[in-house]
Amino acid sequence: MIKKVTISLFLLLMLLLSTSERLDLHSSKQLDAALTRSLTTFAVARGLNGLVSMVQGTEINISPVGLGATFTPGQLLDPVNDMVERFSWVMLMSSVSIGVQETMLHLGKTMLFKLLFALVVLLLILQVWFKGALVPWSAQKSLKVVLLLALVRFSVPLTVWLNEAVYEAVLEQEYTHAYAEVMLTSSEVSTMVTDLQVKKAQLEEERSFMDRFNVSQQYDDFKRELKASVDAFIAAFNEAMESMIRLITVFVLNSIIIPLLALWLFVYGTAYLMRQDLSAWIETK
Repeated sequence: MIKKVTISLFLLLMLLLSTSERLDLHSSKQLDAALTRSLTTFAVARGLNGLVSMVQGTEINISPVGLGATFTPGQLLDPVNDMVERFSWVMLMSSVSIGVQETMLHLGKTMLFKLLFALVVLLLILQVWFKGALVPWSAQKSLKVVLLLALVRFSVPLTVWLNEAVYEAVLEQEYTHAYAEVMLTSSEVSTMVTDLQVKKAQLEEERSFMDRFNVSQQYDDFKRELKASVDAFIAAFNEAMESMIRLITVFVLNSIIIPLLALWLFVYGTAYLMRQDLSAWIETK
């Protein structure tokens, strides 16, 4: 009798948790917050990528009186561009991972799935209490179906809870500091690019007829200014490189490694139980 009551109470607790709106709302809220962090950081990364591309495309091309001269700093920014593109790619994969988790959460909280889960749980309780219940399969099979459905229903909420606990305890401060540093770099670089474009426009618009006879000096002056701007640009990125790496670490752990590891543990554990003989768990006198 005690075993029957214990099994029934456990199954009813699972059924109660499955129908809980609080569980779904909490998980959705945490996933929305994680997705907002990921998309916001992805937008910053794409903005930095655009700024790099803009500077790479900046050049001076002066060719009056038979003299042609062109200078572009693009080759100097290739390493920076590669790093920013990898940063953007990680942010995109992080957003996709969170989107997949939201889809799985939505599947588990649909009314049809909840009704199916409730039906199987109640059927198993019936089989526990009445061995002669008119059911065309054994109680062990019902238990395995319950375990499989429980995997779908609870794996994502439990993963979200674990992930958020790790983020708040370990990663949140790291993310906040690194994100602020990258945002500061983005603002500084944006100002540098604007100043560079203004200088280039002024050089092209204010060149007078007499200035054309001193084109070599103009070219050298702009080349020095452009090279100085690019050097400052690279220096700013070098200072932010560590922050980018820290952000990559945070998102790889929080959005990819921990969810995949938790899901693997849930799937492996459920698959292990599915292969076992569980009849002793539910056989009652």
